[in-house]
Amino acid sequence: FQNMSQYKASMERMNCNDSDDKQSVHDQQQEGKDDSYPVIALFTPDDSIEIHPTQKNNYGSSSLPPLPPSPIIGLLERHASFLLMPTIPLLWCILLLCTLDRQSILSSWAMPLLGIGSATLANAVPVGGGIVFVPILSLFFGDMHNIQLGASFAVATMTFGNGVFGLLSWLRKDPWALYDAWYVIPYAVFPAWVGATIGIMRPLMSPDRCRELFAVFAIVVAGLVWRGIRSWRTNVSKSRGGGGGGNNNVVFTLSDCHDDIVNDDDGSSSAEESTKRQQQSTSPVIIASTCSFLAGIILVAHIGIGNAMTTFLVSTYVWKLPPKSGVVVSIVVGGWTSVVPFLLHLMVLRDVPIGLWVMGLPGVYLGARIAPIVHERMGIENVLMAFVLFLLGTAGLMVTT
Repeated sequence: FQNMSQYKASMERMNCNDSDDKQSVHDQQQEGKDDSYPVIALFTPDDSIEIHPTQKNNYGSSSLPPLPPSPIIGLLERHASFLLMPTIPLLWCILLLCTLDRQSILSSWAMPLLGIGSATLANAVPVGGGIVFVPILSLFFGDMHNIQLGASFAVATMTFGNGVFGLLSWLRKDPWALYDAWYVIPYAVFPAWVGATIGIMRPLMSPDRCRELFAVFAIVVAGLVWRGIRSWRTNVSKSRGGGGGGNNNVVFTLSDCHDDIVNDDDGSSSAEESTKRQQQSTSPVIIASTCSFLAGIILVAHIGIGNAMTTFLVSTYVWKLPPKSGVVVSIVVGGWTSVVPFLLHLMVLRDVPIGLWVMGLPGVYLGARIAPIVHERMGIENVLMAFVLFLLGTAGLMVTT
């Protein structure tokens, strides 16, 4: 009986301690309600309680910290720094020793420099690095068909530049921008794979005709993006005129349906509800899948680029994503879209210029690492302005080269 009494007394003391801890956490949460960042109680492995502020999503609303959409992506996020340095450089050194000799290395000395420029651009704005590679290489080396450039070189470069290096760099820099738009990826990648496979095995048009079509497409996209920038500037002017405090309460967006979103609780809730409705609707799925299939069978199959820009356009005007999420998801989609075409060119057609590709990878690696920093320093408006100018320049190069 004495042991039973001692046991009951100890259990009562434990229950009292638990009640006090819960009340303390509840009081701390109540005190944090008036702050700009709410408070979350997290239990650490040593059973202690830590209080952390939550992060803000792209709409400016307060919510839980971003969770990886899959365990594999979560694993990549946790180990992104280790994979970027030293794992990937060591793997490249092994690939270099196994594929190239001294003469091949010396003859391709300019490829790393070209890779830095193309990958920095391709991982900061939603365009493919092949847009830079193809015109410049054809300008310096002559006929691009004689040195096996074109689509095979573009997809080989983008597979690793955007799909691997770019993914890890953005997971390390700003995973939230990618997680917000993760549901878009299946409808952008899988249809493009099907279309690209058909287009590569059964070409529908000549590369010259496809470049002309891409030039028209680039001009149309440039016009739409410029229209969105002007619309946002108009909203900022109206906000200043109405005493809204300038552009601090207007979210930068290219889509008209988000023009009235502001950085307060009501605005963020309406934005989140709009995003949920877009995810649950079948119409965006059909439109996104169709556009990706067409980009794959026409653009990716013939010139190795195009789906990144298509995905950005669909993400902005169909899925109604914020510009930054649209840019980041388009960069990753551009790389993952190139995986199947790269394997077809490498194993079936056997026309990938291995030497140039291997020598260009170090520059692509460095460019992908600094691209998120360039993106953040410039700001989304300036990034999209540079995007517009580059699209117009690309249209001219596609027609003249």
